[in-house]
Amino acid sequence: MVPTPAHAGVFGPDIACPTDPGIVWKTRAASRNVLVWEGVSYTVQSASPAFAVSDGRVVDNTLSTPIQATFTSSVSNTYSVTVTIGTTAQLTKTLQTTVSAQIVQSRTTQIGVDATVTVPAQSRVVGRYGVEVFNVAYTGQLVWQSYNAQKPGGFGGHCWERSNQATSTVAPTVLEGWRFSTS
Repeated sequence: MVPTPAHAGVFGPDIACPTDPGIVWKTRAASRNVLVWEGVSYTVQSASPAFAVSDGRVVDNTLSTPIQATFTSSVSNTYSVTVTIGTTAQLTKTLQTTVSAQIVQSRTTQIGVDATVTVPAQSRVVGRYGVEVFNVAYTGQLVWQSYNAQKPGGFGGHCWERSNQATSTVAPTVLEGWRFSTS
């Protein structure tokens, strides 16, 4: 059986079929004897760069001369792209295209990374170790397209929106290291 516009009440609102080439379509049994194409598309609402701290150290120099301080990371944290609809691999690919090519699906900060800095006399240096991330707000849309379409993705057939969820995730990048400041 092939779903028709009459299935709109059961399958969700009738919508224009998406044509995004990034959608991964797969066959799904909507109900007994009813096949549909199922796909997820992502729309990024906003993406703000940030630094996710996994470890930190402070050195206070109370002397009247500068000193050298070595900071070593000793805590490891994992930062990952998360989804409520679809797959993390597909969302990561979308983010790499629309936000930054440096985004990765998951990043675990390393232990044992050293950095040496000069701490001026009568001052303080704060070292923070972590990874550059993007705080991303996005919408995930789950769509069903009638199976009678020769190919999914706007090439004929009817489409129904099964779900449309606004959510957020942290998207880690390949950039990891120490950041130093006086506060």
